[in-house]
Amino acid sequence: MPLAHAILGFLEYQPMTGYDLKKYFDQSIAHFWSATQSHIYKALTDLEKDGFVEVKVIPQEDKPNRKEYHVTPAGRAELHRWVATPLPLGIAREAWLIQIFFSHASSNEEIISLLKAREKNIQTKLDTLRTETPALMKENAAHVGVERLHLLWQMTADYGIAYYEAELKWTETAIKHVRKLPPMEKPKHNSNHQRKL
Repeated sequence: MPLAHAILGFLEYQPMTGYDLKKYFDQSIAHFWSATQSHIYKALTDLEKDGFVEVKVIPQEDKPNRKEYHVTPAGRAELHRWVATPLPLGIAREAWLIQIFFSHASSNEEIISLLKAREKNIQTKLDTLRTETPALMKENAAHVGVERLHLLWQMTADYGIAYYEAELKWTETAIKHVRKLPPMEKPKHNSNHQRKL
């Protein structure tokens, strides 16, 4: 499971708490894999049951005890096995494309408004990947102390930039197509047979 393996990957750098892990997720891989705090804690519980991590409780004065997670040799072996295994192509789930697919009853202006909102969100994401993400990755790499990691992390950011640039280009073309759509009409219903799309 990618979430569990991402956690093992972060713990391979150094022991962390669930809070630390959430911070690392947000600062380094959120552009391609996000996780809530509750998902992280659930995955940590499962990883501990499987013997892939162990927890060390560190007493703190005037604060709750700190639960620090360490990757075990079995967890390290599992991470390396998973990292070296080619994964199948993921199934895309894009809610906004469902909106476009079924927007035949919307006006061209309404569809364009959706696409322009998407464009704005993509541009914000691109700005973050180009400005904030590199600085965070550099800071995290300096903390871990391995230059090779920084270069691999940057490759994932470059993928995110290329992905969103391609989507921006598609959106620009889609807006041009929507401007030329024929007038709205109701789909024809035929009770005798179903047509394939």
